[in-house]
Amino acid sequence: MSEQYRLQTLLEIRERTKKEKEEALAEVKKMLQMEQQKLEDLRKQLQDMRDLRVAKQEELMLKTQSGELGINGYLQSERYLKRMDKEIVEFEESDIRDQEKRVIFAEQEVEWAFEEMIQAMQEFKALEKHKEKWQEEAKKERKAKEALAQEEIATTIFTFRES
Repeated sequence: MSEQYRLQTLLEIRERTKKEKEEALAEVKKMLQMEQQKLEDLRKQLQDMRDLRVAKQEELMLKTQSGELGINGYLQSERYLKRMDKEIVEFEESDIRDQEKRVIFAEQEVEWAFEEMIQAMQEFKALEKHKEKWQEEAKKERKAKEALAQEEIATTIFTFRES
């Protein structure tokens, strides 16, 4: 009959904790990827806004050079371009900066979750090693008891034959 490892419950708890930390790490990595994708999408949107601004500027120049645009049309187009410039700056300073902060925070969460997972893994591995050593010691003790029992049987048989 083998003896139960006295820290088995703790080992199971540590193993469960390790798995939970691994799952938590996977979740925050997924969130980081989503935040990075949002940032990439916003940067593409910013580039599209800049490209549109350049296209409108070129359109304004062409219309001005061809004489299609009077002074009022020119002034109105200039105001429109300035408004576009303002929207681009605001978009860059608010939306993109906010998303960059979200990405940085998500990166920190990944780092924290990774550290927690490493800690849980180390605690589990240490206890697992302890159990392996305990099992080796228990095996040695069993073998020693079996050897002693064999020796006692041999001594009894020898004593019985001698008498």
